[in-house]
Amino acid sequence: MNLLNLDPAAREAFSKTVQTLIQKHKIDPQEIFLNVLESQEAPEMNYWMAMVLVQEHFVSPQMEVGTDAAGETVKPLQAACLLQNVGVTAAMLELNAFTGSVTDRDYQLCARIASQHEDQAILGLLMKYAQEKEALEPFMRALQGSTLQ
Repeated sequence: MNLLNLDPAAREAFSKTVQTLIQKHKIDPQEIFLNVLESQEAPEMNYWMAMVLVQEHFVSPQMEVGTDAAGETVKPLQAACLLQNVGVTAAMLELNAFTGSVTDRDYQLCARIASQHEDQAILGLLMKYAQEKEALEPFMRALQGSTLQ
């Protein structure tokens, strides 16, 4: 799955960049990941950096990146949606960095965040992912608060 239709050949450059940051500059992969999560850079860069960090440097896509006002754990997918980071959102979706299905709490929380921010790019990614999983209709019904009949 490639939600952003990015060229896989571009990954190598980001892989080398991450390798340099870790080996030469001794930066912790989790610290790099948090910076990518907060980044305002191009979606392609954020996407590849997140993918490389998770797949090659074993950063957990489910790690706790903070807590919300109610004391609930915030994971990278929710944080990416809150920060309107399209690249990291796409990477986290492709890495299945949420619990349950597209109709369950983790995923629906992301959809509500995107909806509240009127973020069409993030909402579009969530819909595209649900469609790829052949679950667009249940996703939309859950988002609207309807029950399946």
